[in-house]
Amino acid sequence: MTDSEPKIWPVEDKEKSNKSSSDVDLGFSMRMDENQPVAEMPTDLFAVRPDTKGPKTVGVLLLFGAFLLFFQAYGDIGLHNATDLDDEEVGLILDVPNSQGDGNNDISTEQYQTFHDAARESGGYALRGYGLLIASLLLFVGGGMLIFLNGFGAKIALSGASIGLITGIAGSLMVKSAADTHLQGVLLLTYEITTYLCGICMAMCAGIAALPLINTRARLALYPENKVYLANEEE
Repeated sequence: MTDSEPKIWPVEDKEKSNKSSSDVDLGFSMRMDENQPVAEMPTDLFAVRPDTKGPKTVGVLLLFGAFLLFFQAYGDIGLHNATDLDDEEVGLILDVPNSQGDGNNDISTEQYQTFHDAARESGGYALRGYGLLIASLLLFVGGGMLIFLNGFGAKIALSGASIGLITGIAGSLMVKSAADTHLQGVLLLTYEITTYLCGICMAMCAGIAALPLINTRARLALYPENKVYLANEEE
């Protein structure tokens, strides 16, 4: 028999070879127990984790904003209660605007005093001053509550920012209306920009105060009773 010819194995030898290969010891064994419990997926595996740092950071920012609003409110209330302005103070206010013109549109101290009286009579200083004062107090209380992860603080701060937004814009428009009537030149642009800045600042305060109520993780830190679990229903 040559090497090229196929080898024919006896049937008995083939069966013995298969039997010996099946009896090889692999070193380990696996046994399935019918009573073994099936592994269950943890219910909070994909649950949203609360974020405690976010609301505290928002609370600190609101406290900082409350202090700024308080000083602005203090200045407006002081202007509302001031019947006559000091000539020296008016001179300092008009020094820069008058120096930027050609001298034809210079504003005198009497003109500025007339504008001040009109702004007081319109109620613009009072509305903006007392409105921002209330807003600053609510922001201060709400920011402090957020630092201690009290969810009600976000609602209080949002209410204060909304009050400041409405009263700040309305009061600024009243003051600007008095400026349009009695002033001219650069000061008109100044009071117009003041109106925009007041609206932008209060809108930013409202947006920051609303963040803990919008963000899911921050809201979960403020309201832990609303924790969400993954439902694993057995068929």
